Amino acid sequence: MRPGSTKFLLLAALLGLAVVLAAGFILFDALVIEPNWPVVNSVRIRDPTLARVLKDRRIVQVSDLHLEGEIGFRERSLIARINRLRPDCVLFTGDYVESAAASPLVARLVSRLQVRMWCYGVIGNADRAYLRGGGFAEDWKRSGLSLIGGRNLKIQLGAGEGFFWLAGVDHEGGGEIPAALEGIPASDPLIVLSARPDLAPALIEGGADLVVSGDTHGGQVGLPGWGRFLSAYGRSPYLRGFYRLGEGWLYVNRGIGS
Repeated sequence: MRPGSTKFLLLAALLGLAVVLAAGFILFDALVIEPNWPVVNSVRIRDPTLARVLKDRRIVQVSDLHLEGEIGFRERSLIARINRLRPDCVLFTGDYVESAAASPLVARLVSRLQVRMWCYGVIGNADRAYLRGGGFAEDWKRSGLSLIGGRNLKIQLGAGEGFFWLAGVDHEGGGEIPAALEGIPASDPLIVLSARPDLAPALIEGGADLVVSGDTHGGQVGLPGWGRFLSAYGRSPYLRGFYRLGEGWLYVNRGIGS
């Protein structure tokens, strides 16, 4: 074999090894590191209506836990990170479980959170697939999580500190929007939990200053133009992060169990 051919084969072998190692690292990161390493994204919402009331209060949003089996390293890490933030309120935007047997895990996780006020949530499509009846909602409420799909609450912030409205819309809850927004004056500050981000335009048109959502898992794979592709096929174009929609804001959480 000629020397030139030997060098070419060696170079090809090295390139092949590099590709295999890179693919292995990407797979290891996707299956082991990233799913077990929750990321905290701190964001400031520059909305004068909410700022006037909330001031320096801290709200944590959690989405798409997809719990099953047991409370593991990922969940314990999440609990610790939330508690270090010392939140006033924790908002859950659906897809808590990946099986009916995982319902008690939600109560166990929530009961370990150190929240100054309370936890509120809505139901996602995975929850509707696995959870039946209302027993799970009562169990979760006893642990500190109230489900508010299809209704709203006036959250008082203390004597002389004002209030804000908190409303919720479940995953299949497009029809819940009128009930969720009923009785809320247009000038009052309003945050809406929506399991589906594509409902945000209607919710903001209905008076929401901020809509928080999840469900998309950040698009799962972040490719340029992916949002426009999904929109063309009738899927939500809102994949992750902040969106300015009319007079309000939408924030889409990438989720924990992605």
